[in-house]
Amino acid sequence: MNRATDNSHTSTDLHPKKSVTIYDYFNNTFVSFPKLLKKQKPGIECRMVIPTSSKTWRQDGVCIQYGFDKLYSRKEYTLSNYKENWLNDKLLFEYAASIDKNSKQPFFSLILTSSTHSPYTKVFEDYLIPFPDTYSEELKNYLSNVHYMDKYLGKYLNFLKENHLYHNSLIIIASDHSISNDWLKSKEEDNVSFQIPLYIVNSPQKIDKKSDYAITQADLFPTLLDLAGIDSKWRGIGNSLLCPDSILNTEKEKKRIIYREKISDIILDSDYFKGKEITK
Repeated sequence: MNRATDNSHTSTDLHPKKSVTIYDYFNNTFVSFPKLLKKQKPGIECRMVIPTSSKTWRQDGVCIQYGFDKLYSRKEYTLSNYKENWLNDKLLFEYAASIDKNSKQPFFSLILTSSTHSPYTKVFEDYLIPFPDTYSEELKNYLSNVHYMDKYLGKYLNFLKENHLYHNSLIIIASDHSISNDWLKSKEEDNVSFQIPLYIVNSPQKIDKKSDYAITQADLFPTLLDLAGIDSKWRGIGNSLLCPDSILNTEKEKKRIIYREKISDIILDSDYFKGKEITK
């Protein structure tokens, strides 16, 4: 398997390894957003809600190392007439809503969606979208499923507001990973962006900065630190969305961006944070 991490890695700001699986690092010590948030807000619950089994990519083990209190997965979800291995986004958001409604507040929740995942061979709901004739069936399916995800994300956000949960907790919603134009079988002129969707629900501060820089998964960790007002020795290998351009334009920051994957590999392979004090 050539998959090293998942989007729970947004909690540590480390890049995925390219040729190993995540359980090679089960015993590593990580500096993570859940751990730092719980130091700042003792008693807050930190959880993940995922569409797969808890054993898929060994989310069960890595969640413990990242400091999440609970992992809600396909394994815990029970619906007698649902036979798929992964939860579709409709069921995933309904599942997250049922967890939110019955949990102690405030909480931090990381939700991973799945319906825009490859291989793009089916649609979850049919929509009358007038796609160009040049689009491949896979690309049409993908874009239909993006619409599907948006629809049920909207219903989830409405649920949070109607049940007075929207302003009382921090929720991160992201897709599993970026898309592949190879899977889409699309023509060059129809290729779509490789960015992944990311939603920060109830951000403690407003993010109104416009940036010309490509925002990556690595930028979420330092952004969350700044939004939550957390002072940490480890700021990650990415850059906060609240970081001024005057800093981003320095030679030091430009060089750090170039070498961020190498830095991440060294940290993972050496278990760099073991025995170190992680807060100021």
